[in-house]
Amino acid sequence: MQTLKFKEKIGYGFGDLASSLILTTISTFLMYFYTDVYGLSAAAVGGLFFVARMIDAVSDPLMGAIADRTQSRWGKFRPYILFGAVPLALLAIATLTTPDWSMTYKLVYAYVTYILLMVCYTIVNIPYSSLPTMMSSDPQERTQLTSFRMFFAFFAMLIISGGTLPLVGFFGGDDQQYGFQITMTLFASIAVILFFLTFFLTKERIKPVNQTTSLKSDLMTVIHNRAWWVLLAVGVLCFSFTMLPFGVGMYYFSYNIGNTDLATGFFVSGNLGMLVGVVITAILAKRICKKRMIIIAQLVAAVLISNLYWMPTSNIFWVYALFFCVMIAQGASVPIIWSMVADAADYCEWKQGKRVVGLTTSSVTFSHKFGMGISGLITGAVLSFYGYQAGGEQNAETLNGILLMMSILPAVGFLANALVLTLYPIDKKTGAQMELELAEIRAL
Repeated sequence: MQTLKFKEKIGYGFGDLASSLILTTISTFLMYFYTDVYGLSAAAVGGLFFVARMIDAVSDPLMGAIADRTQSRWGKFRPYILFGAVPLALLAIATLTTPDWSMTYKLVYAYVTYILLMVCYTIVNIPYSSLPTMMSSDPQERTQLTSFRMFFAFFAMLIISGGTLPLVGFFGGDDQQYGFQITMTLFASIAVILFFLTFFLTKERIKPVNQTTSLKSDLMTVIHNRAWWVLLAVGVLCFSFTMLPFGVGMYYFSYNIGNTDLATGFFVSGNLGMLVGVVITAILAKRICKKRMIIIAQLVAAVLISNLYWMPTSNIFWVYALFFCVMIAQGASVPIIWSMVADAADYCEWKQGKRVVGLTTSSVTFSHKFGMGISGLITGAVLSFYGYQAGGEQNAETLNGILLMMSILPAVGFLANALVLTLYPIDKKTGAQMELELAEIRAL
């Protein structure tokens, strides 16, 4: 098995740095932007996010199936990174642009731009996420690739959490609408350059399996993959519950803490924790069972994040420190989850004799975006239920609802993830056997 060069791992990591500059900005600030800057109601935004996820239910698997059937001189997956980068950047800018229209037409504009953005993100990100299966057949090399990927993703999150609001203020002053638009223009322009670097620095070296199958046959193959079902559930739980603090953080600091300037430190502490977690995974990945490691990490995160509910908001240092520790556990988990996606595709080939990489990856990726949609729906529903008034003074019940989404609900998600992961069929011993037998089959 060929060891990948350092520059190729860096090049692959650049792709998620690019993706995160766009998607993390959207997932962290779009709810706040739509309600407090753009002017939509929380319930309307929650509905928009959910509708977008329903569309992903079709577009993600469809894109996976298309990618599986792609043959070009650049490979199966890399062409989508090259040709999708610019449209993705333009749609990101459009999403954070506020037209001077009536509220009805602004809502229509929000639906069109956001849904098109997520479809275009699917076109780029499904092939990008599938790429490691074509770069190496070694599970440890794939874990290294996902570690590089997640390091750059969390580095982007660090930039976004620490730089977005200052940049919005710098470019827009009191005009947050303009500030968000120009900030996204900057991030999107950098993302295009990074996507191009990913295309030129990576290589697809695994020979595609010659097989003729229908979409229905591929779907049935994936559906009978136990590992896929586990990762599907984990993806939904992760992005609907465990990542809630990132989506709700602006509300928490605006109303519970009373100072949005302190939100930057909170996001930075969380992303620093994620970076530390990624490094831990990169160091320990070859030594311990990935399944065992991620279950332990999820349990630790659940215990820690629940304490935020009782922590006095006056002690901001301990709020930062607690979130930093929670995100170490989450940061250690995310690279493992992505390496498990590649392993799940191999597991499918090992058990059923069919290689369905793009569809396996896209289905799991859909669960992430579906989870984001559920998160938006939960946020909108909870805020509305507890009587949230955009920009106004919130009552005690509303503040409690925000606090629940920052602490208890994420803890429930972490615990549920740990429970579901006990059903994952690939431990260290099984993975080694699978790798050996697949290498023999592919050599024929």
